[in-house]
Amino acid sequence: MQIRKYTAIILFIVFLIAGCDQDTSGDLESNNNINDEPATIEQKLQHVVDEFGLMGLSVVLIANNDVAFEGTFGYAVYEAERELTKNSVFRIASITKTVSTIALMQLAEQGLVDIDADVSIYLGWELRNPNQPEEIITLRHLMGHTSGIRDGEGYGNFIGDMFGENLNIRELFTPDGEYFTDDMFADHAPEEFFSYSNSAWSIVATVVELITGQRFDLYANEHIFEPLGMNASFNVTDFAPEEFATLYRMQDETWTPQVDFYEESLPQERAAEGYEPGTNGLLYGPQGNLRIDTESLTTLALTLMNGGEWQGTRILEPATLDEMTRTNWVYDGTNGDTWDDFWMSYGLGIHQITNRYGKDVIFPDRTMFGHAGIAYGLLSDMYVDPDTGSGVIFITNGSNRPFEYADNTAFYAMETAVFDILYSLLLEIEAN
Repeated sequence: MQIRKYTAIILFIVFLIAGCDQDTSGDLESNNNINDEPATIEQKLQHVVDEFGLMGLSVVLIANNDVAFEGTFGYAVYEAERELTKNSVFRIASITKTVSTIALMQLAEQGLVDIDADVSIYLGWELRNPNQPEEIITLRHLMGHTSGIRDGEGYGNFIGDMFGENLNIRELFTPDGEYFTDDMFADHAPEEFFSYSNSAWSIVATVVELITGQRFDLYANEHIFEPLGMNASFNVTDFAPEEFATLYRMQDETWTPQVDFYEESLPQERAAEGYEPGTNGLLYGPQGNLRIDTESLTTLALTLMNGGEWQGTRILEPATLDEMTRTNWVYDGTNGDTWDDFWMSYGLGIHQITNRYGKDVIFPDRTMFGHAGIAYGLLSDMYVDPDTGSGVIFITNGSNRPFEYADNTAFYAMETAVFDILYSLLLEIEAN
């Protein structure tokens, strides 16, 4: 994720000049045919793709607890002219954190882990903030971004060296560790301050591995993805190369692949031979490395909307999901880094939308929960509102323009443009 701030996007340009012929090619309410019929949803979304120079766009609207609209536009792989589909697999970025939380909370509901206990009990080594050595760090702190752990210089160094190597995650978090840097921890004590952290999720995944004896990716496959019939995995080698949507950035006026471009190579396994589960939960990317297609992300959204169950398969008890989605932290004006009013409230691996004007708004008449992601040119959202049975999914794998903020929400302008189109459709559906 990056800092975000809101700008307004005006979606309707209607030119009605009596008695005059006119060019309506830029008019979102016209499909430029002889009958001057209103533009379809697909045409409006294609306009957003064109306006913001998107490589590809995949969107889903959920209404009345089911899929009301889904659409894909543009390319999954530009070089091969491979079109994006609902089955194209994205590295989905920080929406991953919601799935990693589900994995840990499955163990909590079985009584195998206490999320409010000192996490050192499960690690077998002491995890402490050197600036607050008397204060314990819990799994609740980690999943709620209030642990005090930061993404310091050591985090990047560790990731750069860990593939194909048997590194131990304690080398990143203990002061005498080879990868530890002073900026890995904040000055404040756990629970005092919200500070969004990717590296903290390595501990969550490490605990899952230690309790189950399984590698994190294999646990998620067995207990989340396979039961729900999802085409998703933390391991890139579980997919064929042609399934991926490559992530792009525009560099020197050229589309440049950033992640998952496998036209001339195969995905590489991350773990070294003989990897021991519980030594490095960061290896399969519990913070942002999940690969998933739009259809499967929709399944996840519907599962969250329906109390942890979808089409007869339950992956979480309702009480467990309630624990994830209830407020664990809320901004009081001083107790967190909001990223320009984007993070205003947070559960456990769940971003809570407070729906305050000019801040974190998706659909203006309802609050939602879910998560967003941004990395390597990708921008993604998955948010739902169980009370109204509505939800939205947004994914793009690149833009030839810089991401620009919107005025009246804390989401980017391209996201807001899509949200506005889908919201109008949602209101039509709900009115009928």
